[in-house]
Amino acid sequence: MPHDLIIRNGTVVDGTGADARRADVAIDGERITAIGDLADATATNEIDAAGLAVTPGFVDLHTHLDAQIAWDPLMTSSSWHGVTTVLMGNCGVTFAPVAANDRVFLAEMMESVEDVPRDAILDGLPWDWETYPQYLDSVQRMDPALNVVGMVGHCALRYHVMGERSIDDAPATPAELDRMRAVAEESVAGGAVGFSTSRILLHVIPDGRCVPGTFAPLDEYLAIADGMNAAGGGLFQSVNDFANKSDHEFELLREMARSCGDVLFSGGVGNGTGTWGRH
Repeated sequence: MPHDLIIRNGTVVDGTGADARRADVAIDGERITAIGDLADATATNEIDAAGLAVTPGFVDLHTHLDAQIAWDPLMTSSSWHGVTTVLMGNCGVTFAPVAANDRVFLAEMMESVEDVPRDAILDGLPWDWETYPQYLDSVQRMDPALNVVGMVGHCALRYHVMGERSIDDAPATPAELDRMRAVAEESVAGGAVGFSTSRILLHVIPDGRCVPGTFAPLDEYLAIADGMNAAGGGLFQSVNDFANKSDHEFELLREMARSCGDVLFSGGVGNGTGTWGRH
């Protein structure tokens, strides 16, 4: 019986660390069913991959495609380069949770931080959500070409709960911490794979102030971790200010690793005089 598809003559790099090798790959339905010399096998469809690499789909752990899906469901250029799964919602900047009158703030913040045009965001997205799970439902309706997973962003979450106070370095009240905990739980229960934040001073809103969450204290992060854990757990992603306050940043990563288990972090850039060297 013929296979559904055979990819022939490619150089297989399987992701295990094994050397690349010339091999054929057979696929039936949604599964790879054979790898090797399949010269005697037949298939309904065949692809000649001579001179090309055949690999598992790549997972891109750091993207900002959160709005682009709406006008580019092929999610280029990621889809041109073997990426089959993207993680969105990095660096704390997401479009949910959001109240209707806060959409402009989130769009302008994304433009300031990631250079995605404000008007493209406001005009391109359907904005048919308030919560993060509702945003993920909307993304699914956009029919993206790639597998999409997303994290709820600290900037949006904090602004949603605290409003203008979220931009200052004032701590959240106990009631606000409870609300953040509840929103984190709701987000993860509804499909978010975790929570992201930005700590670097280079990430600012248009008026030059740092994005919400930049100076948030540890207890706020632990409250959010509690919310994620109540919904089954999730990863924590952060872009950290190692340049200026590395001691505090490593304490944050240490405590969130203990609380969440899974931590992704990026090293922030800058001209600070922190203690990064000895770390």
